[in-house]
Amino acid sequence: MSLAVAYIKSRPLVSAEAAIALKALIYSDIFSYPLTLTEIFERSDIDSTESLQSALGELVQGGYVYFINGFYLLRNDIGLVEQRLKANNKATQYLRIAKWVTALIKHLPFVRGVMLSGSISKNYIDAQSDIDYFIITAPNRLWVCRLFFIICQKLLFFNRSKFFCYNYMIDEQHLTIQHRTYYSAMEIITLIPTYNGKTYRIFQRYNDWTKQYFPNANQYATQYVPHTQSILQQTLEALFNNSFGEWADKKLMLLTQNNWRKKMATRKFINANELELKRFTAKAHTQDHYCSIMSLFTNRLQQYESLLNIKFHQTFADSFHS
Repeated sequence: MSLAVAYIKSRPLVSAEAAIALKALIYSDIFSYPLTLTEIFERSDIDSTESLQSALGELVQGGYVYFINGFYLLRNDIGLVEQRLKANNKATQYLRIAKWVTALIKHLPFVRGVMLSGSISKNYIDAQSDIDYFIITAPNRLWVCRLFFIICQKLLFFNRSKFFCYNYMIDEQHLTIQHRTYYSAMEIITLIPTYNGKTYRIFQRYNDWTKQYFPNANQYATQYVPHTQSILQQTLEALFNNSFGEWADKKLMLLTQNNWRKKMATRKFINANELELKRFTAKAHTQDHYCSIMSLFTNRLQQYESLLNIKFHQTFADSFHS
């Protein structure tokens, strides 16, 4: 009798497919963002939408997930659905602005690819959101390129980042993202190309490791994403395609590194995943965004593991805790 009781207690309360679907919803719940069936499928490794629908039905019937107006979520709160729809509409408006800004960015020297990242790439814009740009540059001129971004931000956008926030820059020769985590994979698969579709496709190929997390994710169609260089860009690049440009790029990198070292001396938010200032990459997040999200995600997964007596696949955790 005691063996039977022990066996019953050890049995998972949901199926393996339901656990996979639940994982996607746990992550989205960190951002209070309900998901559609299609979105959950693209953020999972379930074989078919039919299997996923069955798994979600199991979760809804068990009271672990709610289905409201076409969206799945962990909280029985229609306000979250209304909030999402409002933010989706705002994102549509901001997407038009982002394409207009991209039309400016593509004239800056050494820009080889522009993609939208952050909240706008998730089709979500609220009062706190910026338009974030993921920039790919020519080799050995990333910091010269970044200088022109700063000049544009100060002169044309009055030093405000609402519509012009460059949060990540890498060069063409270093396209593979080294931090192979659930968070990084999510950011990569949701990027929206707005300049040079060819570069976007190459970038995705270099980061096909994301398929370990999201094998069902689809890439954006890029047939209408332009990639021709403007005369202005070619002219500006000619001024720096020489020994002066090489010196300037190295000098700008060193100046930025020294500036951030001073900031790091008085603040504790910086860690290896939040700061990368090298010749081929520039990334500096000031709010410890990555670690806070991954900590929440890990803790929530553990809570649901205890609640449902299941075990989520933990590949990402090794990278997070390293």
